[in-house]
Amino acid sequence: MDAVLGTIMISLVGEQPIPNLLAVLYAQPQHAVLVCTERTKAVSERLRSVLKERGISVEDEPVDVVDVDPYDMADIESKLKTVIRKKNWPPDKIVFNLTGGTKPMAFAAYRLAEQLSGPFLYVQSEGKSSRVYRYRFSERGPELEKADEVPPVLDIDLYLKAYLGGYTEDELREEFEKMVGAVLQQELEEVKTSVRPAGLGALEIDLVLRCGNRVGIAEVKTGGKAKKKEGIEQIITAAEQRFLGTYTKKFLILDREYEPNNLKLAKAHGITVIELSSAQNGELSKEDTEKLIQTVKTELGG
Repeated sequence: MDAVLGTIMISLVGEQPIPNLLAVLYAQPQHAVLVCTERTKAVSERLRSVLKERGISVEDEPVDVVDVDPYDMADIESKLKTVIRKKNWPPDKIVFNLTGGTKPMAFAAYRLAEQLSGPFLYVQSEGKSSRVYRYRFSERGPELEKADEVPPVLDIDLYLKAYLGGYTEDELREEFEKMVGAVLQQELEEVKTSVRPAGLGALEIDLVLRCGNRVGIAEVKTGGKAKKKEGIEQIITAAEQRFLGTYTKKFLILDREYEPNNLKLAKAHGITVIELSSAQNGELSKEDTEKLIQTVKTELGG
């Protein structure tokens, strides 16, 4: 979407911040208005923080004023109209982002967009790439104007702050971790190591990985730990919906073959297991190096 000076994007906030974040970073509106509910206030606050950090003006009022009942369409529509009227925003400068929120929130915002003959968009983020679908109203009704693949606009820092609010990072300590990290740092667009998310106690994520707008987390286990369920449990905790959410890819990287029952458990939780047995000899073989690179890139859409 071409950036238009003065554009206001009204976004419906759901429990997953990334679709909203992608839409705003892609469209680069001058103002971003976040419409939240009691349940998604914390998500809105984190989004406001990261957007302000990146230079997009987020209105001071949305969390308080556009705090809507998630299922009361009349309430949602009324509050959005009130904000638009108070701000004296011209309808032709407003774009509605209908990606997040509840279905009644989307219906209400769609109805208002129709009344104003304003454009609206939807971000599809479920696959290995993200697309923005842009619509406009014509005499025949809503028409798909354009569908664009979102170029790389995210980085790991934004991703973690949108989900967690804060984190720390450190150097890797184990030799196998360093071996894996060194390979991926040369091949991926971005890698962070030994990440400790704020609010998750002692939980540490060995690697956070990014290709384009896709982010993954990896636990790297060696020796006795590579035989146990510990890595699975750590990944499951970090990738819960209330933490790093459903859009985060999950990897478990081991220096040996995994026990079959644990392998089934990992797959059941959507965790990609990468077995690199050659590491037991002190370095990765050419074949295992290629396996590591290609598996991670394929899963992240790189």
